[in-house]
Amino acid sequence: MKKFWTKIQEKHKSISTDLSNSNKYIPIAIELPDSNNRYSSISQEAHYPVFTVAIGLFDVFMLIVIYIVQGPVLTSDTWISMGCKYVPCMKPLHSKIEQQTYYPSLKAQCHEFLFPYQFFRFFIPIFLHSSISHLLSNLIYQALVGALLEDRRKYDIKTLGICYILFGFSGNIMSALWNPKSSKNRSREKKMMMIVSYVSILVSIGASGAVYGLLIFCMIDNSLRIFTITNIQDKIVQFLINLLVIPYFITSIFFDVDSSGYTDHAAHIGGALVGLFVAMLLCDMPAFILNFMPYGKRGIQILALTLIFAYISLTLCLFYLFTPIYLK
Repeated sequence: MKKFWTKIQEKHKSISTDLSNSNKYIPIAIELPDSNNRYSSISQEAHYPVFTVAIGLFDVFMLIVIYIVQGPVLTSDTWISMGCKYVPCMKPLHSKIEQQTYYPSLKAQCHEFLFPYQFFRFFIPIFLHSSISHLLSNLIYQALVGALLEDRRKYDIKTLGICYILFGFSGNIMSALWNPKSSKNRSREKKMMMIVSYVSILVSIGASGAVYGLLIFCMIDNSLRIFTITNIQDKIVQFLINLLVIPYFITSIFFDVDSSGYTDHAAHIGGALVGLFVAMLLCDMPAFILNFMPYGKRGIQILALTLIFAYISLTLCLFYLFTPIYLK
């Protein structure tokens, strides 16, 4: 055993001397994981549209609560008491005579909290719907574009939640500024119909402003991705998504697609306009657009923030300072 142990020690000494005489740096081949496989595994992970499901369930919950509290027949008084967008509750009447005449009944109808400056009525209507069909018409495209935006992994639930409320808020401001006018050559019956239409738009609810903001946000995001991705199949998918969304957007923003006669186009335009500005702020821009701007991506973001701030400031000033309201 001693002879065997001494041989092992001699071999160990010879190996150590050979290593000490050789170079100190020994190249070792290490196999790195493939980055493409890493990204593909991430993209194949299960993803759940948390924001889209949560906001949809909340809208359904609110409609169920309204039916339970108010009953199956819902009127304009119901929506006013629930916090809909009703201008006489949101700013003072222009005439002092009208204020003395209508304020007692308006306080009972609108509630006294913050009357007549109930600013919260720009936000609460986003989560109210007049019927099941009204709710479904918003949920369909809300679910479609919300799921598409969440699938990017770039827009998390906090970002989409802020965008959703901002789009609905901007749509309700535009709706409050936009008043329909009846033509002089209409018959008395048609004029009465216009009065009903006027009241229905003066009392407005729904998430259409927020949905249209998400629509144009999704359209721009998909359109820009066609130029920023290299996979041909992904380019085709983005193009087909636009073919699905754009026709409905263009048609419904100008026409009454559900034939209800009460479509609030002003809310659609307001939400879509701010959706365009937010898309400029958040979406990845292709190189040819970045090269066109003097300060690249930073310049586009500064411009987008300026436009959002200018829109909100201008519309609120017009609403509270330069647009009188009469009830006669």
